[in-house]
Amino acid sequence: MPLAGVVVAFLALTNLPSGYAAGLLVTIATAPYAWRSVAPVATRFLGASATMELADRVDTLTALRADTTIAQAAEIRRIERDLHDGAQARLVALGLALATAEKLMETNPEQAKELLRDARAGAATSLAELRELVRGISPPVLNERGLVDAVRAMAMDLPLDVTVEADLPRPLDPPIESALYFGIAELLANAVKHAHAARVRVSLLQEGNRLCAEVEDDGRGGAEIRPAGGLAGLRRRLAVFDGTVEITSPEGGPTRAWMMVPCASS
Repeated sequence: MPLAGVVVAFLALTNLPSGYAAGLLVTIATAPYAWRSVAPVATRFLGASATMELADRVDTLTALRADTTIAQAAEIRRIERDLHDGAQARLVALGLALATAEKLMETNPEQAKELLRDARAGAATSLAELRELVRGISPPVLNERGLVDAVRAMAMDLPLDVTVEADLPRPLDPPIESALYFGIAELLANAVKHAHAARVRVSLLQEGNRLCAEVEDDGRGGAEIRPAGGLAGLRRRLAVFDGTVEITSPEGGPTRAWMMVPCASS
């Protein structure tokens, strides 16, 4: 707008004499450097202070710690329940079977042998359950061979075609590896149970101080992060490491999920 038009509009709004209004407008228009001193002051007094940002960060970390504590308590209860209902019950039955077989050894050796055979089968089943339980807590292959080989080993046990692509130049911190491993396990389980996918691609890439894990399946789609769902739990677990989870899953597929976690670059 020309300066004359600005003057007219300004006079209409302020009812100042034309001389005062014109002088004020010319002063503002010809002194742009005067505004430079305003920006730092406005940022200082109107922007979020370091104390406010620190307080928000403390609140966020407190909420994350509470979520982690709840998740850990639930996991401990699950382990206790699995031990009580599975391996522990089988081992108690195994002890009873061996005691009975010992008593029948002299009087009824055939029945004693049958009990021993059942006890051996029960011992094998208990051992398998304990191994599965340990694998769910801390997979040995993850500790021994790292994230990439652990994901590939997990993929071999799934009833679908899984391709694992990885470019990780250096080992990761164990807590981050564990979080990503169980996150990928959650996404692969969803691909099998809910998406009914036939093929899945897992990509692991480290860029500077950020690690990206992408899981894409060709299933039926429709996945979303619900407040009480497994994906929401995954998001909470990664948030402890300042990580994020994003997902796109239109009806009909494909479903793509990204997990991004900060990590040391050297």
